[in-house]
Amino acid sequence: MLAKEERVLKQDAQEVHLHAKEIKELKIYNAMRSGMAQGKKRSKRRFYSYGAGAVLAAAAAIFVIVSSIGLPAGGTDDSVLGGSVQAVSTTSWNDFADYRRQPLTNRLVGGILERNLVKPVRQSASNKGYRMDVDGAVTDGRKVYILFNVHNGTDQEVIPADTKIQFGDFEVPYPHRGAALELANSGESRIQPGENKNFIYSTNYPASITDSKDLKFTLILTGTSEQALASSSSKYRTSLEVSFQLDPDDFKDQVRTLPVNRTLTVDGQQIIVHQVQYTPFNTYVDLEYDKANTKQIFSLLNPVLTATTGSQTEKLVYPGRITSNNSEVYKDSSQATLVFRYTGLNQPDSISLKIAGISALEPEHMKFVVDLNKQQVIEAPADDWEMVTSKKEHNATAEEILLRRKVTNMFYYTDSQGAVQAEYIGAGLDDKFTDANGQVHDRANRETPLINFGGTMISGDGTGIDEMSLSFDSQAADYPQPLTLSVSRIWNPIMETQSIELFSKK
Repeated sequence: MLAKEERVLKQDAQEVHLHAKEIKELKIYNAMRSGMAQGKKRSKRRFYSYGAGAVLAAAAAIFVIVSSIGLPAGGTDDSVLGGSVQAVSTTSWNDFADYRRQPLTNRLVGGILERNLVKPVRQSASNKGYRMDVDGAVTDGRKVYILFNVHNGTDQEVIPADTKIQFGDFEVPYPHRGAALELANSGESRIQPGENKNFIYSTNYPASITDSKDLKFTLILTGTSEQALASSSSKYRTSLEVSFQLDPDDFKDQVRTLPVNRTLTVDGQQIIVHQVQYTPFNTYVDLEYDKANTKQIFSLLNPVLTATTGSQTEKLVYPGRITSNNSEVYKDSSQATLVFRYTGLNQPDSISLKIAGISALEPEHMKFVVDLNKQQVIEAPADDWEMVTSKKEHNATAEEILLRRKVTNMFYYTDSQGAVQAEYIGAGLDDKFTDANGQVHDRANRETPLINFGGTMISGDGTGIDEMSLSFDSQAADYPQPLTLSVSRIWNPIMETQSIELFSKK
């Protein structure tokens, strides 16, 4: 890692660390809410392997937000919530002064506000003593940000439980991949009686919606009693809905798109770079993985975009990503977008992209084959997993296998809020598994959490430990063995530095 990049990363980590205590309540609520939701309709929810969170030392830290906290599994029938009445906002207009106050949790929105790009909306919705004032919104045709305030005019404490967004006739389906809801400033997410709280909602703009300016945003509040948090009944929830117009072409004259159509080859796998697009929000690099590739590519490692104009050179590092896993923009894993930060150097003489390698794997190896009776891993996606035999101390059952591996060559990226995070190294496990007779079964969540096991522990030097539970169901040991569990993605770095010139005026 270059010294300059390391300084930037450490600075980002320090800034995030300052907010750690302030967002602790959000972390606790997320964990509590997630646990309750998972207790409902377990077989209908996709099961992902995750632990208690990553521990990032020195060079990085996790930035936690309220992100589609959600109702109990399967949601609730929003049509019965009703009663939301829209009107012109009557709150005092202060040119987003409340959102400009520092520190703003969303650094990307902070930069957009500094450039005075957010469009006033000033529409409100009221229902059962609650009011939501949508102060402003903005889109560059790729990302959407909505700034709004919630006033609690009742005598009951509430918290945001879910959101919905509709572009024209297209309502983004549950579970709203890529959407995030966060407090605009530091504090607790619970809204006390008589209190106001500012929030920022963000999501990706659907690529298929190009002919509509109509947008409808819905916030669902829930009470914070044990009954309210555990129930899927609409009697504990209140819906606030605001419709307004947001033009994806608002900054059309400030968007610069440079066609590329060049191919980057790593480990024999071809990555087609279609274009680089500069907007007032971000710098987007649109990619496609060749369908003839022999491996499924999960991510590019440490992408660096360098632009040069005359004597000026700017290096953009730690991009975020838009994929089919975290958005509704792409329908399959063959396409992706790298999201670098905004730069004013948007009319370069040349652009180049450099990567340290890829995380990829042959599709036929994307599975775990295990024998629960023999407590044996017959086949794994990679050979660096070791089985943890001390199961009792972690509260593990006979129907699961604990795995651990050491990781090296870790890299970093920016999340949708602009905070630097470590590359995700966990595995995406399927929600079904197959026994030796070909019978398919649903996986079930654990009733109790593992003790001091699961998740990732990562150091600033790029090394770490990944722990994972292969959990099945209470009858899994009685099924014909072995059992096969597929994975949708897994960390498998292939280190091969490559660079390519994407554009040149010469």
